[in-house]
Order: sequence, then structure tokens, then C-alpha cells
Amino acid sequence: MFKLNARIKVYETIKLIPTPKYYEFTYVKNVDINSSYKSLTDTATLVMPKKVYTDTKGFDQSLFANASGDEKTIHDFFKLENYIEIFLGYDGDYKPAFRGYITGVQSDITTATISCEDTMYAFKKVKAVKDDDVQNKNDVLNLVATNPTTNVENFNPKTFFEKRIKELKLPFKVNALDEELGNVLVNRNQSLAQVFEVLKDKGIYTYFKTEETGPVLTITNNPQQHTATELGGFITRNFIKSPLAGTLVKKLINLGLNLLSSQLDKAGKSISGSFSGKARFRFRYNIIEDKLVVVNESTKNTRTRVEKYFKNSNTPIYIELGDPNGQLTKTHVLHNDTDDLPNDPTAFKKATTEIASELYQYAALRAMESKPSGFEGSFLTFGEPFVRPTDKVILENAKDKEKNGTFQVEKVERSFGENGYRQRIFIGRRVEAI
Repeated sequence: MFKLNARIKVYETIKLIPTPKYYEFTYVKNVDINSSYKSLTDTATLVMPKKVYTDTKGFDQSLFANASGDEKTIHDFFKLENYIEIFLGYDGDYKPAFRGYITGVQSDITTATISCEDTMYAFKKVKAVKDDDVQNKNDVLNLVATNPTTNVENFNPKTFFEKRIKELKLPFKVNALDEELGNVLVNRNQSLAQVFEVLKDKGIYTYFKTEETGPVLTITNNPQQHTATELGGFITRNFIKSPLAGTLVKKLINLGLNLLSSQLDKAGKSISGSFSGKARFRFRYNIIEDKLVVVNESTKNTRTRVEKYFKNSNTPIYIELGDPNGQLTKTHVLHNDTDDLPNDPTAFKKATTEIASELYQYAALRAMESKPSGFEGSFLTFGEPFVRPTDKVILENAKDKEKNGTFQVEKVERSFGENGYRQRIFIGRRVEAI
């Protein structure tokens, strides 16, 4: 019989930045954690005894009762916007299950319920762009209204967010997509988290990935970690011919995918950290409940379109992927207000062909997220092996052979406490078959 163990650290904060002062608790009644790369914010709910036990690390014995003789309670330590770390495991082994901020504390006679949001909470509190120098200093009467938005030219998530987070002095690592998205309008009142939501409509996902040393802000257009080979196969199966989409475009697509391959490998390695990123499960062994349904890739009757506009043209360069007779389900629009298309016919054809090949990569990464072969649903297992969203799971020993293989994790619901330690793992695309 394995022994459950938990360790909870609560840090005092200054302007959301954790200080060295913390309190450590080695007991908890129940913990529920929901994490997914598809939702911007992971959440955790803890149920703790309202009474504070005096063996709590960081607990000042002289403060056990205040001047009036009242006993200290959990409310004196679990305060709003304090930073919290939750470690769970078996037999003295701990894994970092959650890091974030306390957003609510409620209690009854004997217990307290603590609500938490992951580190994304900090990005909901800070603005995405500086606005301290927006107003013209010569316009002291504010006669000219300020522009409510700012146009970020050649928006690149990596450079934009790394610079902004450094300016804010937030102590979080960033693993961001290095891809130009054209011009992006950012409202001056928008928080960083709201900009992340805007990017989601462009097929870019933002989430905090749990690593041993701390949370890593991950911004990617490829959360399911498709390989260049998979992208190439998807484009070939869903290629729609057009005046721009010919043999030369296909050749350039292959060249582009060869270059992209090293970037995808690098991105995958940079977020793996000390976790292996892969776990093995066997039916009728460590899978308690199976609610998985096999699904196959389908682009029938649908198509995806990507358009790119340039400074000297009102007509976009565009490509489409999917069923040529299918319903248009999504149009991605990119703007480049700094570059002109060539006027020379030969140079124009060369430029538009190169642009089209790049747009196919852009379209494939977005379309593959919604049409993968793999699973819908989830399975229930024990607290170990520890699994995070975007990790891979290897399923074996299934009676239905289609359920054997390697699959990508989309979401994990983790529960710990009176009923043991469990993970409900939701998986998506098939990575490879066994």
C-alpha cells in the first residue's frame, strides 16, 4: 500500500512577485486540479482544516494566538494573491502539480476551501502595452483624444512577450513562438491575458507548462507537437489546386518543411525540462476506467483559408486546404503594412509563390489541431505516472487494437485526498501506432 503525501507552500507576495517568506503545510483534506493547454488558465481547489497545526514550517509559535488570545486560522496564511505551490505524490516522492495564486478563501466551521488560478492570473493584472507616454505632453488640456489601440507591426510573439515580461520584472520563463503574424492591433486597456485570447483565434495557444524548477509560459502554434513529416502528409492529402498552388509551390513547401523541422524539434525539447514528457499505461493494469472513443482524421466537406494582404495591394495572396467543394469553416487573415509586392511580373510570380508555400504551413498547423486521428474522451488512472497536458501517453494491452499506440495529452483532471490520488487524462491525436 502506497502512502499519500502532499506539500503546500504559500508565499507572501509584493505586487504579485513571490517573496522568500513562505509557509509550508504537509497536510490537506482534498485537492482538485484542472489543467489543459486549450484553456488559458489552470485552476486548483483545496479543502484544508480551518485550524492551523503548529508543526507548519514557517509558522511563528509566538503568533499562535494574537493579542486578544484568539487562535490563528488558515485565513492568516492563505491570503488573496499569495503565491502557492502544490506538490503531490506517493511514499515521500513529490511532483509539482500546481503553481499559481490564491483567488478566493471560504470557510465553514471546520474546513476552508481555497480557490486558485495558475500563474496566468498575474498576466490578467498587467497591461499588454505601455500607456504612460500615450498622451501628448503639449496637450495639457487633453483636447486630442488618445488612440485607444496601438498597431504592433510585424508582431512576433517571442520578441513582444519576452520584452514585456522583462519590463514588468515578472520571474517567469518564456518559451514563445518565433513567427511573424503581420500587423496586430492591441487595445491599450487589454491585459496580457486578453492578448493571449486574441492570439488563440489565430491558432496560437498560450499556457503555463509545469516544470520541476517552475512554470514556463509556453506560446505555440503547435501544442500537439506535429512533426514536419506529419505536416507534409496533411498538406498533400488536403492540397487544393489554384492558380498559385502548382508544382513549384509544392516544391517550396517541402523545402520550407525541411527548415521548419529543426525549429519544431527545438521547441519540443526546450519545454521538456526534467520531466520525460512520456508515460506508459496498460489496460487492465493501471487504467481504472476507460471512456475513450476512437476518431479518424476528417476534412471532408470543410476547408480552411489563409489570406495575406500587403501594403500596395487590396487583393490578398491566399491558399486553401481541405475539400475543394467543402464549406469554408475558418479564414485566417494576415496583414503586412511594411512590404510591397513586386511590380515586375516575373518577380511578382516568384514572390507570390514563396508566400503561398509559407501560408500552407500556417494553414496546416491550424487545421491539424481540429481534425486529428486519435481519441475523444478520457481514461482514469492513479496519480503516477505523472502526466501533464501536451505530454505523450503510450497505451498498451487494449482489447480494441485501435486503442494501442502513442497519443497526445490534451487535459488532465487531478484529484488527491480522502479517495486517494487519481488522474483523469483526456487524450487527442494519435502520434504513432504500436
